[in-house]
Amino acid sequence: MKQKYSPMMMQYLSIKEENQDSIVMFRLGDFYEMFFDDAILVSKELQIALTGKNAGAKERVPMCGVPFHSASGYIQKLVDNGHRVAIVEQLTEPGKRGIVERGVVQIITPGTIFDESLTNNRNNYIAALEEFDFNYTLAFCDITTGEFSVVNIEKKEKLLMNQLETMAVKELVTLPDQIRNFDNILNSPFPHDKYNEKYDKIFSKINDLKQIKTASLLLNYLLDTQKRELEHLQIIEEIKNEDYVVMDQYTKKALELTTGSKSNDKYGSLYWLLDHTKTAMGSRMLKQWIERPLLNQQQIEQRLDVVEIFTNYFIQRESIKEILKDIYDLERLSSRIAFGNINARDLKWISASLKVIPELKNQLLSLDEPLTNDLANHLIDLNHIINLIDQAIIDNPPLTVKEGNIIKEGFNEELDELRYIRNHGKQWLVEFEQKERDRTGIKGLKVGYNRVFGYYIEVTKANLSLVKDEFNYTRKQSLANAERFVTPELKEMESKLLNAQDKMVKLEYAIFTQIRNTIKKDVHLIQDVAKVIARIDVFQSLAMISSENSYVRPIFNHEKIFNVTDGRHGVIERVMSEGSYVANDVDIDSKNPVLMITGPNMGGKSTYMRSIALIALMAQIGCFVPCSHANLPIFDQIFTRIGASDDLVSGQSTFMVEMLEANNALRFATENSLIIFDEIGRGTATFDGMAIAQAMIEYIATKIKCITLFSTHYHELTFLEDKNLGIKNVHASASIENDDLVFLYRIKPGRSNKSYGVNVAKLAKLPDEVLNRANVLLEALEENNIENHLSDDSLKEVPVNSPSVVEKYLDGIDPMTLSPIDALSTLIELKKLNESR
Repeated sequence: MKQKYSPMMMQYLSIKEENQDSIVMFRLGDFYEMFFDDAILVSKELQIALTGKNAGAKERVPMCGVPFHSASGYIQKLVDNGHRVAIVEQLTEPGKRGIVERGVVQIITPGTIFDESLTNNRNNYIAALEEFDFNYTLAFCDITTGEFSVVNIEKKEKLLMNQLETMAVKELVTLPDQIRNFDNILNSPFPHDKYNEKYDKIFSKINDLKQIKTASLLLNYLLDTQKRELEHLQIIEEIKNEDYVVMDQYTKKALELTTGSKSNDKYGSLYWLLDHTKTAMGSRMLKQWIERPLLNQQQIEQRLDVVEIFTNYFIQRESIKEILKDIYDLERLSSRIAFGNINARDLKWISASLKVIPELKNQLLSLDEPLTNDLANHLIDLNHIINLIDQAIIDNPPLTVKEGNIIKEGFNEELDELRYIRNHGKQWLVEFEQKERDRTGIKGLKVGYNRVFGYYIEVTKANLSLVKDEFNYTRKQSLANAERFVTPELKEMESKLLNAQDKMVKLEYAIFTQIRNTIKKDVHLIQDVAKVIARIDVFQSLAMISSENSYVRPIFNHEKIFNVTDGRHGVIERVMSEGSYVANDVDIDSKNPVLMITGPNMGGKSTYMRSIALIALMAQIGCFVPCSHANLPIFDQIFTRIGASDDLVSGQSTFMVEMLEANNALRFATENSLIIFDEIGRGTATFDGMAIAQAMIEYIATKIKCITLFSTHYHELTFLEDKNLGIKNVHASASIENDDLVFLYRIKPGRSNKSYGVNVAKLAKLPDEVLNRANVLLEALEENNIENHLSDDSLKEVPVNSPSVVEKYLDGIDPMTLSPIDALSTLIELKKLNESR
């Protein structure tokens, strides 16, 4: 039997019963309180005092609390620790009969946290996943911006993980019978994926039933947790992975696209190099472009056309850059309007941002180019929003919207009157008293006030006979020597005077809500403008970095030619002192698509390979590239294996991780892919590693035939250039001066016969005794040359079983296109083929 508690605590327990998977923050006055197990947990995680509360039981109930006005930081910490937080607010005014009504007004989770100061310029995605027979379908939403997208992916765990990591998903919604657990992603089971007709508009661009079901699951979950309409959600866009370069997370980390390799910080990444955006929207869009380079040459060229325009018009670009500095995060601000948590200061920021759009439009039109004219024409006139905000909201409003002092004088007549009453109440009483004396002829008439009866007109008994019916006086109180009256006018003023401040605050909030709801009708117009501003910002950012660093516009070919003159690694060049970076040429063609790169450690091999990959990616993003000339192919996929890494949690060694990553390239690369392998085979015994490295490079050269950069210290493998497999030797040059190794950082044609390992060890200041012994051993090993054995053509391959007739037949079947009758006939045919083997 349940223990009996006070009515308030029973109310809490009832709410907690419905939200057992959440920490319930229960509003009591100026605090959010937590009780029982929630209090014990929260007091530990937030390091706040655990106290007790008398709640009608013998023992005090465990309790802790946080001030409501500073709750956001505490909520963020709990959410970061993987908790859901249910916010319980008072739904009725205190003081009325019975207990104050309370209810959950929002459930905050890692994927739905809305405090823009905490989410910064990054997207905060929540995803939904549904599993179907032949594919996974994912839906993504960032409720802080309203972005909503869906994607179908092949039913492979690796592809699913890659998609979730690419979008940096914090929370995953699934059906209860499809629960999935991923590291650092909160799983949220939810049973309803029924289509919501009320949100029909946002589904207008998708027709795939799987995508509709998955997007509906996510939408319904958001509506359920946020407890409000989400009118700011944008039209759902389909992500078509076939339109973008395919890169797994290993590749993105190795190439340091959005974060540096040593940490999750932006510093040292391609994103850090290119991000000279001036708006939060532009910064987010640039990151999306970097993570999803284009495949369509026409779209790439169009981006490059706009970057070139901005590059050529320096003065206008600088003007546009200055204008963009005055634009706040319109995407998130417009979402806050629809979400209902915007304040008056936010509205002023919206107004300030929209005010500069005409000047931005004029600057674009002054370029007089079709592409920039098109951008300008999408910057629609939103003066009606500016005028409403500027006419209604004072210039420096407070952050709170329920304490008044946010609406300008002259905007609302009733509010002006209340303010006048508040500010001029005493003067009005003096004037009213004189007016009544003149009207009645009673010179001793007085207007007074007491707490019991309020305001009154006092007439002495001697003048009582002068009070006439037409004066409309109503007796209120009798004294020994006087009578007290009220008139309708005085009674009305009394009500105004006594309630003016309270009414003013409530009326200001009502006016503010009305303004917010008026702007809410046009929230999608603001979002559309924000997207155009983001594009403009990205273009000016790419143009600025291109112009300042002498980048050039790439040209593209379809002949598998990668020709770069004076190529540089943009990030490394930026952090080095000016003029100290050594540029290198790249000359790859279809006859020799594989470059085998040898040379000493620290000689620049990895930098050279990364620079080639980044030049390709920057070009397909739509940016100029760091070199003096670039003629490039368009890559459909990029695979890398760079640097040593192990996965101790999964029990995988460095070598095992290396083989798994290399396997992705060998299995999935096409003739139009780019493969970068850095020192394959170094994680195992020398001969094993050398054998694997040679087998891999031969397989790539003869089977895949894509552009490949293959660095190795097995300089014995350089003989492969002579086998006419399409492999060409280059090396990172170095020289020995006075017995010291000098790195030249110049990539030159031909092979390197030495790795200079002992020389590098000398640079690390190993003991002389160790170095001398290493040199003696090296000479002995070099005499036992194994190169002749590796180049022996008599070494036969172990035959590989070729696919059977049944397997070949299966490869040509697409199950998604078969009708039930076709499927049955196909099964019969397969059975016949199997029997005939």
